[in-house]
Amino acid sequence: MPDFKVTRYRIRTAKEQPGSLPAFSAVLLADLHNLSYGEGNRRLLQEIRNANPELVFVAGDMVTSTKEPQMEVAVSLMNELTRQYPVYYVNGNHESRLKQYPDKYGEQYEQYLSAIRSFGVHFLENTAEHLVIHRMPVNVWGLELPLEYYRRFHKEELTVSQMEALLGKPDMPGYQILLAHHPIYFDTYAAWGADLTLSGHLHGGMVRLPLLGGVVSPQFTLFPRYDRGLYTQGESKMIVSAGLGSHSIPLRVNNPPELVVIDFS
Repeated sequence: MPDFKVTRYRIRTAKEQPGSLPAFSAVLLADLHNLSYGEGNRRLLQEIRNANPELVFVAGDMVTSTKEPQMEVAVSLMNELTRQYPVYYVNGNHESRLKQYPDKYGEQYEQYLSAIRSFGVHFLENTAEHLVIHRMPVNVWGLELPLEYYRRFHKEELTVSQMEALLGKPDMPGYQILLAHHPIYFDTYAAWGADLTLSGHLHGGMVRLPLLGGVVSPQFTLFPRYDRGLYTQGESKMIVSAGLGSHSIPLRVNNPPELVVIDFS
């Protein structure tokens, strides 16, 4: 596995006038899949410290739901991060698979959840938390889609009404940040009312070609629309991380793993 790169994005909060609030930064982690960059993930932790974030967002798939689930690295990382930062975490499809199939995975999910909650992780399973950052009210939502939304060779429909049934309406005042592992439904996220969506899942398209972008998604869709980067839909924006690790097909070509830093202003 090659080393990761750091990618920075600047986001202006639509609900305030530019320059009216102190700037702050956040870090986005996704798709680590239990990979460690140095002993105890020291290289990853050092880059996070260098970014000096106000908080950390986790967009899922920090573990891997293999026959023998791998989660010890993710547990250790959450332990270290919560010593310094508030951490907001939504499940990806690998965490959801551990939860949905206890006959296969036993109590692995409950053990993982109990461990990271004991550290103080703000775990968002189709719920939200309200916070204030430098006088800016922020609502952080965590959308956990059912596993049928991750089936291969198939795209399940997601409407605003279905999303509201899972998550509710974004009717709390403030800037609406949505953690949603799967980026393919950005149009629905924007219509629902997300000001900023933070996603992962597609691993940057695994193989990237000049001008064409990522080649294939985990659902084996060719040239996925939202593979990595910053996207805009009206006044709504979405940042998709290329992820920090790999799992079943450990393939990355012209597609380094990445740590995402978001500078809000």
